[in-house]
Amino acid sequence: MSNRTKQRRSGGVSLLLYQRTLHPELFNILRSDRVSRRAYEADIWLVDGGHVITFAAGQNLLSEVIVSNPDKAGLTDRGLVQSIPCRGERYHEMESGGNIKYMISTQEEQLTETLYEATRQEIISYATKRELMTAEVLPTADAAGSLHVLDIECRSHELLVQSFHLFNENQLVMKTQGIIEVMKNS
Repeated sequence: MSNRTKQRRSGGVSLLLYQRTLHPELFNILRSDRVSRRAYEADIWLVDGGHVITFAAGQNLLSEVIVSNPDKAGLTDRGLVQSIPCRGERYHEMESGGNIKYMISTQEEQLTETLYEATRQEIISYATKRELMTAEVLPTADAAGSLHVLDIECRSHELLVQSFHLFNENQLVMKTQGIIEVMKNS
């Protein structure tokens, strides 16, 4: 058990919130989608190590970045409004630009190998049945593999996002549930 703590990722998983778009070249984009509703537009990327969601409502914009080792991603502080390490369980809520409300809960767990593999299989089965956006990074000589899944529900004035990011290297499971909404009467 003591090795589990020592094997924790050096940079951990972080939540970064920007009030600007982020350049796609900053990320290794594995899958992408674009959503357009009357009240908002959203770009959704599954990236190596997490995901990026850029939500635009009128002239205002909020980009959610969930990524492992953000220091290595080359992200700058320009437009950064929040940077939150996702250790344990967290909840964050904020308003952005006067018309965007953002809420997220995150849960990071480091599991035993057996429990990690069972969780991984359960998430793969769930993602397959629901036809969710999924990307798997296969292990290489330089890096352990990972699995990334997004469950997106698009409503007229809000985007509901549930994510699962699994890192084989140290049996780390990151789960998020978020709502990004256009506030009415703003």
